[in-house]
Amino acid sequence: MKSTSIYLYVVISIISSVTLGGYFLENIGIPYVSNGGPAFVKIHIYAYTIMFSFAIVTLKLGPRWFELPLGKLNSIWYVSILSLLFVVVYGFVRHGTSGMAYLINTFLSPLLLIPLLSIISKDQASKLQKLIAYLILINSIIAIIEYLLHFRVVNVEFNSFSFFRSTALLTHPLNNALITASLAILIFNRSVVPSFLYVLIILLSLFSFGGRAALVIFSVTVFLYCLPVLWRFCTTGVNGDKFKISMLLLLGYFSLLIFIFVLIDSNISDRIMSKLYIDSSASARIDVFYLFEQLSISEWIFGASDRLLESIELYIGIKVIENYIIGWIFTFGLLGMIPLTVCVFLPMFFFAINGRYSDKLAMMTFFVISLTNNSLTTKTPVLLLFLCILYLRYKECQDETKSINY
Repeated sequence: MKSTSIYLYVVISIISSVTLGGYFLENIGIPYVSNGGPAFVKIHIYAYTIMFSFAIVTLKLGPRWFELPLGKLNSIWYVSILSLLFVVVYGFVRHGTSGMAYLINTFLSPLLLIPLLSIISKDQASKLQKLIAYLILINSIIAIIEYLLHFRVVNVEFNSFSFFRSTALLTHPLNNALITASLAILIFNRSVVPSFLYVLIILLSLFSFGGRAALVIFSVTVFLYCLPVLWRFCTTGVNGDKFKISMLLLLGYFSLLIFIFVLIDSNISDRIMSKLYIDSSASARIDVFYLFEQLSISEWIFGASDRLLESIELYIGIKVIENYIIGWIFTFGLLGMIPLTVCVFLPMFFFAINGRYSDKLAMMTFFVISLTNNSLTTKTPVLLLFLCILYLRYKECQDETKSINY
């Protein structure tokens, strides 16, 4: 299969992962999120596209076709995929087919995408990064418009929110916030939109999603990104376009102001200063730890019983566990949580260690924000998009190193 064909399938996967959200599929009659319906509709079209592409290339080139293109990443990929396969088998034995679509959509698809990305051209890799940058930008603009008009493009109602939150294309507001904040620092300079304007749009969209933690953490990330340039500017000076440098400094200054404003003017500062006030949003994230008291030794190891899983709302007042680590322990036990953690974070740490400064910041942003919500316990394209960008940037670095050496 030619790299052009692979590139086309990857583009289809990326576009469909953003535009065909779970709520949109529900609105057109596909029971993607809700209970019931045939099992095959629970797996997203982007997952089918990636698995089909991977299978075709494997049949044509053999089972080890990706080892040479992946290079140093090869062993990391094998450990991750084997860890995930263990969880898939264990999950099937324990829960049957329930949850298989979640493992395929959220974890398997991103891992299978990486080898496919390894054989596309340098020009195609650059175009793919631009595509994701524009998709995130469009999603962010939709979110801002939704917030201003108090009208959602995709029809969905949330009973748990006391105020309006945008959903845009990427389903749940907190899922939107995680994806947007994690990716933005890596792609803000990939579109024709000026970088400082792109970041300002991202900040406004995070506010529209109602992701307070994501807004603060992303503001800190942007400030840290600008800090080295600011330091060089104040000490040794910086060669380059004065306008771009000024805009970069302005961006860092603006991000710091946003952070201070949110810290002082929002409920976050009230909680820190008083140590007494906890709203329902924060309470859901704290109460979830009480669930540990209900676990027996065997449930810690193998996962919570069906009775306990069905009684979560009884203990914490909500049906959803607002922490993916705890969610994994309840669903799979430590036996499944540990390999699932390896599957997710081992490739990320590899990219962070071998990548640029911004890759490290993005990894930090993803890790911290992901702990504040349950996105990774749902069917989400966050890992698909995040690992895609991280790998393409890693590949870009490797190509630059080779060109310098030669």
